[in-house]
Amino acid sequence: MISRTTQSLLAAVGVLALAVGIAEVHAPTGQAAAPGATVRTAVQHSNLVCPPPLQSLTGSTVYSLAVPGAQSSGAQTGAAGAAGTAALGALPASGTAGSSAPAAAAKPLATQTSVGGATAAKAASGAKAAALLGTADGSTAPGFTVQQTTTGPGKALSGTACGTPGTDFWFAGGDSVKGSVDYIELTNAESTAADVDVRIFGPNGEVENAQASNINVPAAGTSSLLLSSLLSPGNDNLALTVHVLVRSGRVGAALHADSGDTKGADWVPPTTPASSQVIPGLPGDLTNAVLLVAVPGPNDVDLKVQLASQDGWITPAGHETVHAKAGMVTAFTLGALTHGQPATMRLTPSDPKQADPFVAGIQVFRGKTKTGTDVGYLAASTPIGQRATAAGNTNGTSTLLLTATGAAAVVKVSEIGGSGTPTTQNVTVPAGATVPSVLKGPNGSYAVTVEPVSGGPVYAARMISVNSGSVPTFTVQQLPDDHSTVQIPRAVQNDSILMP
Repeated sequence: MISRTTQSLLAAVGVLALAVGIAEVHAPTGQAAAPGATVRTAVQHSNLVCPPPLQSLTGSTVYSLAVPGAQSSGAQTGAAGAAGTAALGALPASGTAGSSAPAAAAKPLATQTSVGGATAAKAASGAKAAALLGTADGSTAPGFTVQQTTTGPGKALSGTACGTPGTDFWFAGGDSVKGSVDYIELTNAESTAADVDVRIFGPNGEVENAQASNINVPAAGTSSLLLSSLLSPGNDNLALTVHVLVRSGRVGAALHADSGDTKGADWVPPTTPASSQVIPGLPGDLTNAVLLVAVPGPNDVDLKVQLASQDGWITPAGHETVHAKAGMVTAFTLGALTHGQPATMRLTPSDPKQADPFVAGIQVFRGKTKTGTDVGYLAASTPIGQRATAAGNTNGTSTLLLTATGAAAVVKVSEIGGSGTPTTQNVTVPAGATVPSVLKGPNGSYAVTVEPVSGGPVYAARMISVNSGSVPTFTVQQLPDDHSTVQIPRAVQNDSILMP
């Protein structure tokens, strides 16, 4: 007969063995680093929110999905995981009235199951097209990217990369002038409501308005806010900066700027405050550019302006420095400052000892006033990191702009998807220069990826340009890291924590 003491001892050994076994199952493979280190691994799930396209009755929207998969550089430990599916469809319904059971999922608008592929689909027609949710799991999750491109209404092209839900967004752009129809789109893909504050800054400081506080964004729903309706009557501002701050929950936030006339429309990309900013993607043939600088802190900022052109760093004549006031938005009309060469703008403190954070964006015009113009919006961005991805390219309409802000660099540019044969090439980017490359990818919709090979940091942007009569309609998306990997704590087996 086994004594109670022996039984207890055997039970303790069993629990210890089980705990050790669980630790072995959950520890990432190939790890031998010291406790406390982190490991970079491929993401296993990705959610992207696409705002309502604001296509009116006459416009049309195309959504493009890209699934580049795990990085070819092997920068992560382990593969991306089991086979998965990337899909774009309606926001998940929380259930029918009077029932707690989830509603049946609607058929996706588009799906992509093969890694290294891309696909495209048109949105529902009409002025009431809804926000959409993109999801990807397993091998399709790393680098999952969705591009939303709308033609019209009028002679305009609006484009945006669908974004990750978050809690803090800055938009340097938009106005409340009579005739403008700028909209803030707040989309909640979660199962509970979100509470959001919207702060608006103009040339005279922050605009106080109770209508922009405690905004309830319902679960699986969107709140569309006309920007001018959040301001008091007669408060017409050409230069506004919008700060979306989520108090509870997470939302996808977007700002669509539309002048309401022939000047064009586009989405304003989100950005974040910093003491130095880099804004890639200025077209060479722009006819005017307006720089917006918002200073959220208590101190004015003096900034040095530089352009990385095809010939290297230059200082634009007449705009060597700019001064922006604390708590306000300052606009600087720069004219056709690129003079035929695409460029990237860098803003740095004139005095490195006085480096205060600021928000920056550029409103870019192409075309002529008499025949019609279109507008695009740029914002301070980040380097390509481990890899950047842009979906929604078609043959001959897309141009890639690459800038090496430090040392010269070499990047690998790959085109994936479509019905043709994918191509890969290495592109050399001289120090301080911007290199344009007209993409001639496979037939149909395809994606482009940019990966560092050697050298210093590289910033990238992709411009889509399609002539609509005499108007060069366009949209520019900047290409930060595509978040194909994530850093997690490195798990190590430590049996001592199980001992008394």
